[in-house]
Amino acid sequence: MSKAVVIFKAIDHMFAGPQNPGKLKRAGKKEVDLTRDIAYGEGEFQKLDLYRKKDATGKTPVIIEIHGGGFVAGDKKYRTALCYWYCINTGATVISLNYSLGPKYIYPVAQQELANAMNFIGDHADEWGIDLSKSVVTGDSAGGWASAQLCAMQDSDYMQEKLGVKLKYKVTGAVLNCGIYDLQKAVSAKVLFNLTESVCKDFTGITVKELPEWQWLDVVDSKNYVTANWPTSFIVYAEQDFFCGGQGEALVEKLDELGVYQEHYASKKFGDNHTFSLTWTSKAAKECNAQILSFLNRFFAGEIKKAD
Repeated sequence: MSKAVVIFKAIDHMFAGPQNPGKLKRAGKKEVDLTRDIAYGEGEFQKLDLYRKKDATGKTPVIIEIHGGGFVAGDKKYRTALCYWYCINTGATVISLNYSLGPKYIYPVAQQELANAMNFIGDHADEWGIDLSKSVVTGDSAGGWASAQLCAMQDSDYMQEKLGVKLKYKVTGAVLNCGIYDLQKAVSAKVLFNLTESVCKDFTGITVKELPEWQWLDVVDSKNYVTANWPTSFIVYAEQDFFCGGQGEALVEKLDELGVYQEHYASKKFGDNHTFSLTWTSKAAKECNAQILSFLNRFFAGEIKKAD
């Protein structure tokens, strides 16, 4: 078992409780119907969970949640409280995705699966009562990276062709939480336990030194495919993020340059670090999550328009 797998699986277990407070889960069970493990493909990890408010009628907006975990760990079960929270507070149907993980499955396997999941969701939109014109993809850490990849792919024929997928439907919004949008910058950073080397190997199958010659290098970084058609976005980042330092700031700057509407929240304290909002209780987490809900509800209500 690699160093990255050991560390990120330990993080999963360590934060499973704080990220899934009983109060949120109890409210969710009371107000939300949850259908688990719908297969969106043939692989063992190609499963999704569907959350829909019990009193929902007609078509609702949809939030597509992609968990993080350093590309090697994580599971949709660790985002149960988050998905209940989204569903209860926005009225959206929430779809939470699993996908294949490294080091057994390296890039681009997971991204191909997630693209196929998007098509599967679109194909079942009428059956599930969702409005694709109000569709938001969201994820944290590696899930933020994967969500940004989908945002980039949907406006890039080149990415879709090289990755061997064809997106039939597009998301219209994104909430990206402490994601990686520039892999080369991320792996050049010094992290405790030399974790970047292990993550790189488990994610790509090669070492950091070999990365410049990697066959997928030209499509792995979402920052290279940000266009004026990028979805309306809310970006979460931590100024002292020890995993993804500088990534959120750079994406916000790029979106502003291209006139893409974005809102963002940045935590400033070291104690509010990577994916800080998922643990709910700090001042920064509460402020950030309140702003995310405000963004989503205004977006779904049509009160946020694309920038001119």
